[in-house]
Amino acid sequence: MTNIWKNIINRQKSRKKMRGALRLDKTSLKCVQTLLLVFSLLLVLLSLITPVLVGTPVLIETPECIDSQDYIKLQEHVTFEQRKGVDRYIIMFWNLENYFDTFNDPATSDDEFTPFGERYWSWKKFTSKRNNIAKVIISAGEINNLGKKQNHSEVNYPSLVALAEVENRFVLEQLVRSTPLSLINYGIIHRDSPDERGIDVALLYRKEVFRPLSADFIYVHLADSAAKTRLILYTKGVFEDLDTVHIFVNHWPSKFGGEAISQPNRVAAATALKNRCDSILNKNVNANILLTGDFNDTPNSVLFNNFKNFLNLAEVLSLRGEGTIRYRGKWELIDQFFVSKNLTNRSEPIFCDSVSMKIYRPAFLLERDKEYLGFKPKRSYTGPRYNGGISDHLPIMFTIEKL
Repeated sequence: MTNIWKNIINRQKSRKKMRGALRLDKTSLKCVQTLLLVFSLLLVLLSLITPVLVGTPVLIETPECIDSQDYIKLQEHVTFEQRKGVDRYIIMFWNLENYFDTFNDPATSDDEFTPFGERYWSWKKFTSKRNNIAKVIISAGEINNLGKKQNHSEVNYPSLVALAEVENRFVLEQLVRSTPLSLINYGIIHRDSPDERGIDVALLYRKEVFRPLSADFIYVHLADSAAKTRLILYTKGVFEDLDTVHIFVNHWPSKFGGEAISQPNRVAAATALKNRCDSILNKNVNANILLTGDFNDTPNSVLFNNFKNFLNLAEVLSLRGEGTIRYRGKWELIDQFFVSKNLTNRSEPIFCDSVSMKIYRPAFLLERDKEYLGFKPKRSYTGPRYNGGISDHLPIMFTIEKL
């Protein structure tokens, strides 16, 4: 009987010790948590006062689309170029084919370019396209008029980059702020258009060499009042205080539904553009005017008969069979530059050569055309399949020289 009571007493003592140890563990844990909290607060406080004591360090955030060493080299090249100025101005136009963000806009028909839409358009796909667009613009600046690689100290990045098929301001900000283009300091001219799909035109300009004086957006009134299309972007600006240039960025209605049915829509766009150009030339017959964009028609179209006072820089390339898009194995040149006659006058402060237009076609923008042989632009999608390219259009470029 005595042994039984001893066992009971020993068990109770063991339980008390366990409870005491458990209370000790809980107390220790609270002490550790308190110490960690104090340490974290000290670190935050230290991070706040350190810049004040020793000066704020300059941190270079390397965009994900370029190697850090290449980024540092690009920074050095851009700094050098900004210091020495440019000897000519590279002008670029590119239809980016569905440069959409990943967010659904209830006001437009962009549902297919969302993560759960028909294209499964993810943030990863968007940033890949964004970064590749930036690479093309940068690489275009490393090519001179003859297509030869320049020394890095002579790199001249595009002064103006006109764009089509951009969804909104956000995707443009992403392009010029979240890629190495941030080093080149591009400004943005853009406005949302009434287009059903929400695709717009825009203009990027290098703030060091081009100063916009005004901007406007021209509404195109279609025969079907219920139908909407892209606005025509207009801006007037100055290249380094040398001379004023009037710039129009276009994306005319497509031939969807057939050329005969769709042509009145392009006639409406041509009329809107011509009316504004005429008003400028009536005030100043020697005005420098640049028209660019995706006109959804080739240089031999009757639509351009209304622009006899302009030189079509794309005409010579078109006669040689060159193009920016490939349809059923045939190249077509629907992306073009037109310049007013005064802009070809070599005695003016700025001027261009009649054969200065080039189609920028590096190998990484092309892929083999398995159906019709040869090569074609590498698109983001081939039918419903993600293809990893950028656009079904190739960029076009030309240069404006300084006297």
